[in-house]
Amino acid sequence: MKTTIPAIVMTPPSGSSRAEQWMALGRRAATLDLLSLLINHEAIDPVFVMAAGDRDREAFTSAGAVALEEQAEPFHFGRALAGFTEHGGFDSLAYFGGASAPLLQEGLLHQAVERLHRTKGPTAVVNNLHSTDWALLNSAQALSDLIEQLPADNPLGWVLERKAGFDVHALEPCAATQVDLDTPADLILLLDHPHLGERLASFLLKSPGFLRQRVERLREILSSYGSTLIVIGRSSSNAWMLLERKTQIWVRMFVEERGMSASGRLQRGEVRSLLAAMLEGMGPETFVEELSSLGDAVLWDSRVWMAHRGPFPSPADRFAADLGWVDQIADPALRRLTYAVNHASIPIITGGHGVVSGGVYALVEGMKGD
Repeated sequence: MKTTIPAIVMTPPSGSSRAEQWMALGRRAATLDLLSLLINHEAIDPVFVMAAGDRDREAFTSAGAVALEEQAEPFHFGRALAGFTEHGGFDSLAYFGGASAPLLQEGLLHQAVERLHRTKGPTAVVNNLHSTDWALLNSAQALSDLIEQLPADNPLGWVLERKAGFDVHALEPCAATQVDLDTPADLILLLDHPHLGERLASFLLKSPGFLRQRVERLREILSSYGSTLIVIGRSSSNAWMLLERKTQIWVRMFVEERGMSASGRLQRGEVRSLLAAMLEGMGPETFVEELSSLGDAVLWDSRVWMAHRGPFPSPADRFAADLGWVDQIADPALRRLTYAVNHASIPIITGGHGVVSGGVYALVEGMKGD
């Protein structure tokens, strides 16, 4: 008889601004859907949550999860995960960021569980090797020796493979493995996706109408033969190939500063972007007008421009910009750019890395007839 795998779900603090609170509600809905999936899976038990907010903790325990004590500030992912493993004496575990698997289905979870069970030796099954948001692994006590190399969850798969000698299996790229809810745009791009959980689907139905219209126009453009999509930021060849395979459109890819966080360039203030320099030189109104003349829609990882310009805007400002809430933005340059985006003649979605990675998968999978 196979032993069950304990799961731990970690959720971040919510912030106090209107945009941050909107994001927190979306993350909570996604986490509740994830908890329902985990709690009802025969191979997963028990399910723990480490929630930074009281409201989240109450909602998750009401759903059947076991709440863990808050970690001392500042939060350190490696210390928290290793401490959980050591305290529980767990050999295997499933880790999930709270909003890291909004499209995960029972079949894919079962595939990951079976892969872990049938592989001998230290093994991990991850959603993404180079940017891990969720993972199932055995030999979990090895985490105690990796604490300092895991300030966040993203390097988990890479560190397990390169530093601990694990056999790390990355699941096939798809929206379920690539989407992580880091920004409001990540949420908006999931509208009408066929694999949305009940709570997240209900939340998205109440999202701002003009943003829903942008996503609907984006999908129409993706389905229109010969139209042009512009992709800006830290995108990948996988996203480009997906668009090539699944659509009959032209794609303009402006890819810059991949790995700016992992490499430390962001922290050291070394991010440089040709498009950001053009934006600064032309001004946001002219730049957005020029963009609009080159294509029919834009997916824009605006964090590259933010990092190039410096200093990095607050989460409250970043999220408000993604939502198009100009009056909620304190940063003058970001407010001016957001105003230009709102008044563009074509749909422009701005956000973080997810907009040009997992968001592309979500858009394509949400197309009618796909």
